[in-house]
Amino acid sequence: MKRIVLFGDSIMAGFHDGMVSSELTNRIRHAFPADKIINVSVAGYKTSNGVAVIKKVTKLKPDICVIGLGANDISTTDEVKPGKFAANLTYILEEIGCKKSILISPPYTDWHRNPTRPWTRQLQFELVTEHLGKELNVPYIDLLHKMAAQANVNDLLQHDGLHFSSQGYDLLEEALVPMIQDAVTKQNALVSN
Repeated sequence: MKRIVLFGDSIMAGFHDGMVSSELTNRIRHAFPADKIINVSVAGYKTSNGVAVIKKVTKLKPDICVIGLGANDISTTDEVKPGKFAANLTYILEEIGCKKSILISPPYTDWHRNPTRPWTRQLQFELVTEHLGKELNVPYIDLLHKMAAQANVNDLLQHDGLHFSSQGYDLLEEALVPMIQDAVTKQNALVSN
């Protein structure tokens, strides 16, 4: 049995209709019924919050940790600089262990409804996460571009233009489950050798 930890902001926490839900947790549980799924995501978290609580995450001793932070870091309200975002994410990845991590880019946000999350910052922060994934050899999901490539991208979002609809979670699940499966397979291969 693997311990799979989901660690992020409101997107990872399954925020739906104004409250945290088990939408994403249940999908991952369904895909990995023999494993323990622990979701420690908190609505409103930025990477700085992640740095502050990382010891609580490492105490869970995850075999795999899915890191989905950035939806709040991209906001121009209480602005986080890309360099600080990179430093925070690097610290989080190194504390958890790069071989145990899966990194997800910040998601697409409808900047017409959320002007504090402009497209330019979405692109900039996606590039930071992509670079870190390559530099630290961490499996990476470019969620921003997967979402932006959809014909009806705003169908993936709730009315607030930020949080995911069921279709948004369909897309995230479709991208995430094979990555987790691959990580489980690699870890099992290491144990058996």
